[in-house]
Amino acid sequence: MARRFGSFLALVLITAGSLAGATGAASAATVEQVCVGTWAVTYDPPITNTPRLVHGNLTGVFPACTNLVAPSGSYGQAFTDTVSCATLLSAGAASRTYTWSNPLAAPTTFAYNWTVSDVGGQAVITNTGLITGGTFAGASAEQVAVLVTPDVLQCGGAGISSLTGPTTLTVFRP
Repeated sequence: MARRFGSFLALVLITAGSLAGATGAASAATVEQVCVGTWAVTYDPPITNTPRLVHGNLTGVFPACTNLVAPSGSYGQAFTDTVSCATLLSAGAASRTYTWSNPLAAPTTFAYNWTVSDVGGQAVITNTGLITGGTFAGASAEQVAVLVTPDVLQCGGAGISSLTGPTTLTVFRP
């Protein structure tokens, strides 16, 4: 399992680096914060091969961040979407708030658009947008997350109620 997670984390970091380079964000801005962690999504009802409306909950933890003002953090976010094992999440727009472990760092609100792509059979979710409040306000950010491919047998049966994967958050200062 640790080896598989390491492969997913490498995929997230490679994807994040190539997307930042492709968009020019890395060359036009200074990296102010990089956080590496894991995220999980829960689905109610569980997802199956048939698309249906579900209520979901995203949670993420970043135990390791590069900026000492906000050395670690977490977030939670609820959503409703029509999904299936083939479409784990639809593209769209939202906002979320990161809470930092340092009480002096204000919670950070991230307003973003997201896309979902298939890279090596894994769902790669890329959130890009602006930090609209709190610590890092006025910066741009990108969060890349990977979800493991759902188990085919579970998708054809009772369904899957949760998935997890690695995630990386990068904050850019103009």
